[in-house]
Amino acid sequence: MPTNKSLVEIQQAMTALQANFWTTLGLKSAQFTEAAQQLAQGDKTVLPAIIRLAHQLAGSCGTFQFQHLGHLARQIEVHAISAHRAQLAEPHILEPLVEAIERFVAEVSQGAAEPAFQIENQLSQPLKRQDIWLVLASSALRDELNAQLHAFGYQITTFDTFPECVSALRKQAPALLFSAVTLANQSLFSQYELLQSVNEKQSWLMIFSEEDSFEIRIEGVRHKAQGCFVSPLDIPSMLQRISKLFDENTFSDKKVSILDDDLLLAEHYSWVLKSAGFEVQVIRDPAQIIAELVAFKPDVLLLDMHMPAFSGAEISGVIRQYDSLNSLHITFLSAEHDIQQQLQALSFGADDFITKPISDDNLVTSVKLRLARNREIKSLIERDSLTGLVKHAAIKEAVMIEFDRMSRSGEHFCIAMVDLDHFKQVNDNHGHAMGDTVISTIAALLSKRLRRSDRAGRYGGEEFLVVLPKCSAEDAKLLLDNILVSFREIHFGSGLQHFSCTFSAGIVSSIGKYANAEIMMNAADEVLYQAKHQGRNQVRIMTENVVVD
Repeated sequence: MPTNKSLVEIQQAMTALQANFWTTLGLKSAQFTEAAQQLAQGDKTVLPAIIRLAHQLAGSCGTFQFQHLGHLARQIEVHAISAHRAQLAEPHILEPLVEAIERFVAEVSQGAAEPAFQIENQLSQPLKRQDIWLVLASSALRDELNAQLHAFGYQITTFDTFPECVSALRKQAPALLFSAVTLANQSLFSQYELLQSVNEKQSWLMIFSEEDSFEIRIEGVRHKAQGCFVSPLDIPSMLQRISKLFDENTFSDKKVSILDDDLLLAEHYSWVLKSAGFEVQVIRDPAQIIAELVAFKPDVLLLDMHMPAFSGAEISGVIRQYDSLNSLHITFLSAEHDIQQQLQALSFGADDFITKPISDDNLVTSVKLRLARNREIKSLIERDSLTGLVKHAAIKEAVMIEFDRMSRSGEHFCIAMVDLDHFKQVNDNHGHAMGDTVISTIAALLSKRLRRSDRAGRYGGEEFLVVLPKCSAEDAKLLLDNILVSFREIHFGSGLQHFSCTFSAGIVSSIGKYANAEIMMNAADEVLYQAKHQGRNQVRIMTENVVVD
């Protein structure tokens, strides 16, 4: 689980790791001294050990804020590799290596001041706010946006001018700021304080322009805008983009495994990632990596490339022999700078490299980017392309899993079949493109309003299946009734042609003692049919095989 330690406790733990690292530097310095003495006698057999030790220190010293020692270790590694490749242990080859070792040993023995460790501001829990600020001139469009965003459950604050927004930003910041590019003949991109505050307070930015131009879009990119919309505003498309943005912030796939023979460094990375909201596993025995990965089910593995008994490439090759781990994203975390070595290692099944040393905030950002990319790939495979919800087979499997869990634990659950009303008329009257917009909008609304433990999937066409663990039929009906009310308030279309939609839903509870999950789903389909037959635009439940409103 992500750590629940305070910032002070995290700083204490990481400072203790840094102190331990400084202690180990003394031991490793002694190893270098002994090796240098052997080199002075012409003994080249110690070179592989020197290369391994220098490589490890080149990657770890910078992380623990001893950058100068890291550079010296890199010089030792380079000279040791050159000496190792040479055929003879001639003095002119070994002298630069011995001198580099002596410089490193001297720096450590002089007891260089240990730098004070500071937690980076970036290492904070992900945003959990649900508020949106609209910086738009008072208009029917702003009123419509306000109403529809409220229907999705967001908290909305509106501003007429940039100065009003700047004044509010001095006190607090929203999760998302949606702003016109031009207000009262002023450009958003000239509002330095506003844009700086949005960036510093880690708020998302979306922009809206009356005209479309390459220059406006470039400025949006330069200011990290998450979306650029032009007039006439496609509100359903905007709602879907906003929902996706908020949903990505609450994804549960934030599990990271780390395998590095430098355990102090691995623990440091672990604390950094935990403090940023990740769940982290440190693997200490490479021989146990398969069992630990299967048990933990990480989304990303950070794997050291050079370890005493096994190389990272070898470990990666073993992982790829297991079908259950074939989609695991493997990133080498290594001080290796040789591009040929990197490419050779990647040929064993890893995905990319992060080069040591890496700052704490860059480590967090790098892992986030890899998780996001991994999520996109998984979504292409596992999710319906239009709605972003899991596909038919996956949502049926979710029902079966919940049914099996109920059979073992006795904890009951509900499922609901949800179907759009008169959807054929939407396609016939407004076109299939608009029909797709309606489908994707109800999917986004379901994703936004369901609990984290709930699952929704596209069952087929305009029909959806919802799985609600540990939920009574009455609570399920209340939830879906509220979603139905919100869905009615959403307007589709453009120009003067607007319309709204409704849906019907049938709910069944496992308390009805169904023989298996398939029969339970058939029962939900039957209740849905009765809701349709009784006039649509409603949610009905079946409790103990009795249908009620």
